[in-house]
Amino acid sequence: MADLKATLRQDAASLQQFVTAIADHCERRNNAAAYLQSSERFFSYIVKLAASTRSFLAQALESRTDFQDLLDLRSDISVLRAGWRFLHGFVKPVLDADTLRLPSSLVLGLTSRFREIPQFSDTEFVIYHTDEFNYFNVKLSVLKPGADRIAGLVSGPSFPDKLGLIGIPYSQASSMFMNCLIPHEMGHHVFGQLSLGLKFKSQLEQELIASFGARLPAEARLQIIERLAFWAEEIFCDLFAVRLVGFCFSLAFVELFDISTVLDENSTYSPARATGKTEFLQYPPDLFRLRQQVAVLQQDNWWSSLQKIDSHYVRTFEAAMALSDKDFGFLELSNFLKNIDPTDVLEAFYVIIPTIFNELDKNTSGIQLGTSGWQSTDKDIALYLRNGIVPSSIRLEASGAITIHPEPISLLNSAYKFYLEGLNDLILNIEDADVTNIADRSKWAKKVEMWTAKAIEDVMLMTGRVS
Repeated sequence: MADLKATLRQDAASLQQFVTAIADHCERRNNAAAYLQSSERFFSYIVKLAASTRSFLAQALESRTDFQDLLDLRSDISVLRAGWRFLHGFVKPVLDADTLRLPSSLVLGLTSRFREIPQFSDTEFVIYHTDEFNYFNVKLSVLKPGADRIAGLVSGPSFPDKLGLIGIPYSQASSMFMNCLIPHEMGHHVFGQLSLGLKFKSQLEQELIASFGARLPAEARLQIIERLAFWAEEIFCDLFAVRLVGFCFSLAFVELFDISTVLDENSTYSPARATGKTEFLQYPPDLFRLRQQVAVLQQDNWWSSLQKIDSHYVRTFEAAMALSDKDFGFLELSNFLKNIDPTDVLEAFYVIIPTIFNELDKNTSGIQLGTSGWQSTDKDIALYLRNGIVPSSIRLEASGAITIHPEPISLLNSAYKFYLEGLNDLILNIEDADVTNIADRSKWAKKVEMWTAKAIEDVMLMTGRVS
């Protein structure tokens, strides 16, 4: 008993040091750094949970008198350590993402747009840095139970409601265009909060049973359902992002995954160059995803304008649209189910695509389409950018010389469009700048992003959406 108490005393002290060190990073952070309100909310939660944990550990041995109590405490300390190790992985990445190392105005603009969805009108997102070149949504179904288990043991605060965590590549902290991918991660948040996976899995199971019957054993069917449901989630999140912000997401998607490499030197689709982009593997193939995105772009009236842009990115969309379902394959299945035709599995997946679109429409019914304001301001925003003017307040001569503040979504799409087709006009206006010089193009493309970010920040302030 005495030895066990000594062991627990040491374990409790060790854990308290660990928890204190994490909380100290939140409490004693650099005063020169500023953070978004959502990040401050996260830090406050960590500090309060740490205080409750330390208080619990300080008194843990006082009321433990018998052997079983001590064994239970040992288990509790182990649970607490595991939970704090998990939280530890997020604290520094969030601390690194202060407002000087974060596209703060973009995040605020995207969050404002996201909150137009009635059931998410008070949701916030903490943005953290990741060293992987990808974007991530931390599933609350994974994070919250573990964090709340700590709270249950130490009588501490639960993980904040309506708070999501999204990771972005640290190298893209100042990027405007690439971070148009953030809405996809917001889609994952919606997907999880609304438990859409359960709905898709149920329909997938019905389709697989109808297609294969007893030929597909229950265990194998469950494996396939998990894979297909994951594909459905990725498609939903793509479509959600397009519905939320328009074609700027799709352009960033093409850029991130270098999908335009499917085109040959004449900007024509080349099947030989599309290897890996037409096969269903862990993720749905890039070109299949683009086809679904274009369907929403058409539905929401973005496509006719996007199609006019002379860019290899747009040619990539057109190449994807020219493909049919039969142009995609699922070869991986044959490795563990020899008697099942992979094409039949894909057919079962294709059946639920309309359901994905229906869920998109159902769960975004409260927002206004982004094209409604963009079409009337696009040319004016481009004119301002061409002359190096931040387009936060633009004068619409065609509408009677009225002055308006363009919506963040309008600014993002117009700026990305200008980046693709108008950058030459800007550079030609700059003395000693050369449109053929890569360094010059990079420099002035970055300027366009900076002007757009400033415009979004100004608009958010002038329209009272941030203080």
